Amino acid sequence: MLSWYQDGPTSTTWYSSLTRGSCYRRHMARQTSAAVTERKTRLDGRVSEYRCERLSLEVGRRAILRYVMDREWVIGDTGVVLRPGQITVAHYWNDRPYNVYHWLDGARTIAYYCNIASDTIIREDLVGYTDLVVDVLLRPSGETVVLDEEELPPDLAPALRIHIARGLETIASGPRRLVAEIERETRAALGA
Repeated sequence: MLSWYQDGPTSTTWYSSLTRGSCYRRHMARQTSAAVTERKTRLDGRVSEYRCERLSLEVGRRAILRYVMDREWVIGDTGVVLRPGQITVAHYWNDRPYNVYHWLDGARTIAYYCNIASDTIIREDLVGYTDLVVDVLLRPSGETVVLDEEELPPDLAPALRIHIARGLETIASGPRRLVAEIERETRAALGA
């Protein structure tokens, strides 16, 4: 069923009609008044850590963290630009193949950014995951853009290709449901 993704980017996939683009990997703003560290491990072994504010956390299950951008971040050629002072509310689960960054300008949703991920751990002091390169941008309009597939290493293990495919399939099977869940959880965590 998922063998189409193992064949690489030239195969026909369920999302072949979606817009694709590259997203230059810049770091989210480091936070100064935080209680939890987000640790992102890339496939090449590089690790980035960010201090953040804990909004909600269930050890071993789920976490919602908050970041405040301190610099501009352009999301590839998608037209999405994050500016200093805008908010990221990050949602993590240890049983899902992705996490979601909900980007806000005040109360207005800018976009939802789904990182395909594995090995998510959630502790009192740390939320960590392995970033599997491919991301999905969900716009409030309903448009879905798959990003960074071209950055996958050609020698990527078949098990990781399957995990990425399952993550993409999970997001594609219910983007409206996912967006509604993220909106509801973000607003509750922010007390809005």
